[in-house]
Amino acid sequence: MPIKVINAQATCANLKKLLEEKGLTPNDVKERLNLESVQSIYKWYSTANGKGTCIPSTDNLVILANLLGVPMDSIIVTNDVLNGIMNP
Repeated sequence: MPIKVINAQATCANLKKLLEEKGLTPNDVKERLNLESVQSIYKWYSTANGKGTCIPSTDNLVILANLLGVPMDSIIVTNDVLNGIMNP
């Protein structure tokens, strides 16, 4: 039976697209999430480009969903995993 796992690259690419569509810059996001630096957002963008596996925490995903006016599951992209084999 397949289970769902988060696809970090696709999730971050989707988040980046949604933020850009809303006209939000990484600095805007940093301020809204009360982060010390903008580095976390750039790590998500790097993951979107295939250079890492960093995704927002669950708490930050909830805040981002509210900020974007979308359900959290419209940010997260999942894949099915069956017997350890990823199925897109």
